[in-house]
Amino acid sequence: MSSPVAQVPAPCDVVEPVVAEHAERFAQVLLQAWGAFATTRSRSKAQMAFAGASARGMLVSDFTREPAHRVFASVPGVWVDDRFGRPWVNLDGGSVQVRFRKLTPAGLICRSDSQRATRLAFHLGDTLFPDVPEATVLTAGYVLDASETHVERMSLVCHLGSQLHYAIPLPGGTAASSAPTQLPLTPLSEPIIRSARAAAAQRLADGSTAGA
Repeated sequence: MSSPVAQVPAPCDVVEPVVAEHAERFAQVLLQAWGAFATTRSRSKAQMAFAGASARGMLVSDFTREPAHRVFASVPGVWVDDRFGRPWVNLDGGSVQVRFRKLTPAGLICRSDSQRATRLAFHLGDTLFPDVPEATVLTAGYVLDASETHVERMSLVCHLGSQLHYAIPLPGGTAASSAPTQLPLTPLSEPIIRSARAAAAQRLADGSTAGA
């Protein structure tokens, strides 16, 4: 196994070889979770008719827990832990940590201004899990088609705050056989990343002090 990456968040060319052998596993977890949701929806049409996009996304996230543990159970050097009932896959000695979420077509996730969400968005560690080291946080995410009935494509994405830093495509989805959608994306430079993370950490510290 390679030595844990040091720069946080790790650049795409460092992360790609770490996640490459697991790409199909991440895709399996997402597709199996979506399949479980689709089955639930078909069996409870009257109840599910009242569920909005946010509620549906939360259900799919809940359904990732079982396949994540099962798919990665016997993979050497990889472990899955649950944080508030949601699975996180730890790679490269825990220096790369992957969660599962729904993505917008632009590769973004639903924004949250909570302190925990901000820390994760800037790769500043998780104060609610102090034993978990600061790491590169990736999101294994899925994008639905226009009808929101099928998974169109999947990616491993790295965000910095509310910005998409880089994306690594995962196999599968209804768009897999067509030309892939290329995001107009240039990874952020290291000085910009350092400055943004330092500013976020200072905002969080100022907020903690003000609330003390």
